[in-house]
Amino acid sequence: MALQPTGPALGLFLLSIILLSFSWLTMGLRIWVRTSIRSMGLDDYMMVAGLAFYTAACISTIAGSLNGVGSPPEMITDYYDKQGRMWFMFFQLFYVLSTVPIKASICVALIRITNQKIYHYIIYAVITLSTIAAVVTDIAVLAWCKPVSATWDPSLGSCADASLITNVSYYISATSILTDWTVAVLPACILWDVQLHYRIKVPVMILLGFGFVASTATLVRLRYLLAYNATESYLLNIAHIAIWSITESGLGLIAGSMATLRPLLKYIPWLGSISSSSGGATTKSGKSRQPGASSHRMQSLAHRSENATFHTVVQGGDNEYWERLSDNESQKHIMGVTSHPGGNMKGITVTTDVVLQESTSDDPSVAASKP
Repeated sequence: MALQPTGPALGLFLLSIILLSFSWLTMGLRIWVRTSIRSMGLDDYMMVAGLAFYTAACISTIAGSLNGVGSPPEMITDYYDKQGRMWFMFFQLFYVLSTVPIKASICVALIRITNQKIYHYIIYAVITLSTIAAVVTDIAVLAWCKPVSATWDPSLGSCADASLITNVSYYISATSILTDWTVAVLPACILWDVQLHYRIKVPVMILLGFGFVASTATLVRLRYLLAYNATESYLLNIAHIAIWSITESGLGLIAGSMATLRPLLKYIPWLGSISSSSGGATTKSGKSRQPGASSHRMQSLAHRSENATFHTVVQGGDNEYWERLSDNESQKHIMGVTSHPGGNMKGITVTTDVVLQESTSDDPSVAASKP
């Protein structure tokens, strides 16, 4: 029979359910959006893997909260002590495993929006550090006691000093703080030269805020890591470690998925304009990145005056002729070569020539055609 969760146990129970529910909701919307525009990529699959590990971690915390984790000592029998320790160990393993694909998914998405090598090196370093920290931590958790079952039942074997787990926990926490803040700051650095409309800036700032909150959860968790050394009220104290750990990964999952949901904003009246193409972006150097809803193709258009001849060539393509490229091709071309009744076009070309000269021709040529 399960214990009635109270205090930290109740908080762990409810928080696990809430964060897991929102994680599945945002992930479901993410997959629906990405499949509807045919752009499922590596970052999506990584986030799905992260959700799988996170789900296992939350199941462990929910089961743990019903079996002594976070409960006062007077409620803990020998049975619940073993069950609580077992479920907490499962939580440790799955939580650590969830951090790698979640962070890697966000990193892959960042790689896609920048071609600067310095940012690529930083992103690869984040993925490498996170992977090493996760592997080291899981090995330490599994090797702490021999056999592994002695982790929750000391009578079955022997365990190393508890300081081993404490020190490893400090190590992975420090790594998480460093990588979380790096991932949170990088988008701002990458987009520093881009002047975005405020309606686009607000969602970006919200997502950055999620990243900082996730790293703050890791900072708060630091104060509870000494609970691993506790000889009394062990299950009560370690509940705080679980609470802040699932908060960190849960917010990372939710923020990472929300970043892909912009197309859904068109269904919200007061946010619909954010998902439209009317906002555009301009770099500080003055180069426009304004998208267009439609375009057309013209031949050479010449207009002669007495002292000047103006030539304008506009090439483009109606939206119906544009090819859709997957996200992993976005660094290669902005727009592919498309077939058009008026000829093949690649991207959009706008050429304007102004030539000052005296012309003696009396027969100006003006030609314009529509594809």
